[in-house]
Amino acid sequence: MVPIRRPPRPGETITGLPPGVDGAFLTVGTEGARYEPGEAVPRLGVTYGIRSSGLVVPMEYLRSPAPIDSIATYLTGAQVFGQPIPPGLVVMHLRRLELTEVLGACSRLLRLVDRGSSPEQVDGALEDAFQPQAWRRIRSLTAGGERRLVAPHVLLVLLKHAARFSGDCRLSGVASGNVVAAMLGTADDLELLGGSDLDAVIGTGPPGVIEREIVATHHFHSEMDIRHTMAKFVRRWKQFPAELASDPRVVDLEATFEQSVGVSVDEFVAVGMALYAASLMRQPVIRRDHLTGLRLRNGAAERVLGLVMRGTAELRVWARSINAAPTWEFSHLERFPVVDCGDHMVVVRPRLVLQRFFGWLPFFDVADGLGADRAARKRADAVRSCLGHLGEVYVRETLQQQSRRHGLRVFDEEQIRHALNPTGGQRTCDLTVDDGRRWALFEVTSSQLNRETVAGTSAERLEDVLSKLIGKVEQLNQTIDALQHRESGLTGRPIGGSRRYFPVLVLTEGFPVNPITLTALRQRAHEAQLLQGDDVAELEVVDGVELEVLEGTDFGEPTVLDALDLKQHAGLRRSNMRDFLMRERQVRSTTPDRVARLAGIAFDIALDATQPPNDSVG
Repeated sequence: MVPIRRPPRPGETITGLPPGVDGAFLTVGTEGARYEPGEAVPRLGVTYGIRSSGLVVPMEYLRSPAPIDSIATYLTGAQVFGQPIPPGLVVMHLRRLELTEVLGACSRLLRLVDRGSSPEQVDGALEDAFQPQAWRRIRSLTAGGERRLVAPHVLLVLLKHAARFSGDCRLSGVASGNVVAAMLGTADDLELLGGSDLDAVIGTGPPGVIEREIVATHHFHSEMDIRHTMAKFVRRWKQFPAELASDPRVVDLEATFEQSVGVSVDEFVAVGMALYAASLMRQPVIRRDHLTGLRLRNGAAERVLGLVMRGTAELRVWARSINAAPTWEFSHLERFPVVDCGDHMVVVRPRLVLQRFFGWLPFFDVADGLGADRAARKRADAVRSCLGHLGEVYVRETLQQQSRRHGLRVFDEEQIRHALNPTGGQRTCDLTVDDGRRWALFEVTSSQLNRETVAGTSAERLEDVLSKLIGKVEQLNQTIDALQHRESGLTGRPIGGSRRYFPVLVLTEGFPVNPITLTALRQRAHEAQLLQGDDVAELEVVDGVELEVLEGTDFGEPTVLDALDLKQHAGLRRSNMRDFLMRERQVRSTTPDRVARLAGIAFDIALDATQPPNDSVG
């Protein structure tokens, strides 16, 4: 293929194409044409290639994906208008807007994001706010797909600012403020965060500002699978406690929830599903009487709302109590994703409702309901420990399902400990999977990021999380050492041929796995002289959703051992497993039947409690 060596003239045959491909369909810029500043012009000097499907594309689209391809940046006022919007101007606009106006604007855009609308559709919702020339510039800047006009975290930071500066009403005759200008000014402000610490990239010392910011942004923007979230909730809160009642670590979670909170788990689920469906499918503004259509005990719906909803006054108190500098601190909105506005309520974001009802946060409802005395704290600790344990049980169940489907051998923690560590002198991992020549070793943990780490504000807390995970890596290392010397004690067969070991940490509550965090963990493992040897692969970190992606693949697609093996030499080897599977390997995966059935139970609970609901209002 020969690249274009000079700009072609209009009508001239374009070279640089594969043999036999006609270039007449390619547009060449017309001489003398006028282009506005910032508009895209036809790019010249492009060399083309052919995909396996026969599609002719620029050569850049034939390269393997890289981690940076997963990153999209948000537009700032400086990029759109040529100069940044001063913070004082942002405050001026917010003072001329009612808090409910900003809340409504942000929640409507966040709803579009959570509905799965394309970035072009989300950005397009703001087209009328710009002059035609500015909009052409925005379209030019976002044309490649690497930039977005609307970024969810910018909207939430804007809402925090509005809670500090916007009033409940405006004086007559005062011109209204501009929400979009305030949003772009907020983006300008966020861009300056940590600008003096740019040299602190990936290192072995305490994480720098850039590292912490990437962890926070990845955690916030991580994908959320509704069926996985529902399935794990049903299994953890409703089914496992009955099936594992003889386990001393297991608590009757349903009974404890009702005793401490005052509503049943089913009533809690019904309200959560009703709020999520109404905000996602209709509008984020919902009439207060919408929940009267639920067949719940008298007062149950209001009691649940009391757990997840607060008014604008409480929103203001929170916004003024935290540091004025923009951070990833959204704790109030995560705990109370519904805002009480009198005769109606506003769901800030559907995804926050899903996390609030079906994630880890219901534990805090139990802990608060139990009280603060010593006995209550002890019961709360037991509930926390139980939830963590059952989350690990759920992940092990997923691994066992996927591995056995492909005919792989699976050994659980008890079998491993009995065969490889009968005296208890060493710790072992939770599960192993092998095919006779490759071993995958899984250590499952419910460790999760704390608030300071998620907000990107504490290097010490992030370092604590990484150090705690290295403690889990030690268990993987000790199990590999035992297998290298005493494998036959576990398999009952003599050791023959070479072996390769793939150590894997599984974090049940999710973890932002990216080139920053994965490299940091691998470096710390190397410094501790763990996972050494040519037969030991680099450490991998996965979550439950990624395991379910493998469980839901078609037959003939990679097994968990294949995926771990292939990823070691992939372009996305330092990215998370989901990116590698879906983007580089282009694995076809559907929700596993097991997961779909479990998620269906959550929907059935809501449907059983529902009469035809009242209409929401937009």
